[in-house]
Amino acid sequence: MFITLDACKSPVSALFLGNGTSVWSATELAMQQTWFMVELEELGPIGDVDLPGSRTVLLFDFQGVEQFILSDQAGRVRLKSVHIVTPGHINGSNCWRMDQLRAVWQGRGSIENHQTSVDIFETVSGKKYPAWFSGLSVEDLVSDTLRFEFEH
Repeated sequence: MFITLDACKSPVSALFLGNGTSVWSATELAMQQTWFMVELEELGPIGDVDLPGSRTVLLFDFQGVEQFILSDQAGRVRLKSVHIVTPGHINGSNCWRMDQLRAVWQGRGSIENHQTSVDIFETVSGKKYPAWFSGLSVEDLVSDTLRFEFEH
């Protein structure tokens, strides 16, 4: 979720984009939480030829990433990379960090004697982050099922 201000709306929107689409020179993040940046290669028609174009999308949660992974069965969209973007209170530093994802695991753990499932995001450097603020650390979770593995 983003906070936008009319003063930051770019005049480029009216020149190049259709109705309902805007370009902003600045936005504010509504929450200091984990985000996902997805780089896509999308085939689009130019005349009689399909040529690749690149897009970069910042997503609020991993469900949006899953939609890109699962949505295009015709092979018109290819995931180039997925990065996890974490604030300092999640990654253990004093600043935001962005790391490329290697895999997503389905983990399980116990909260107040109830078993729960939690996605675990593993970066190419081996760092792991739980999907939500469960009060459980990655060490408290058991990674048992590989959900997604990303090419590098």
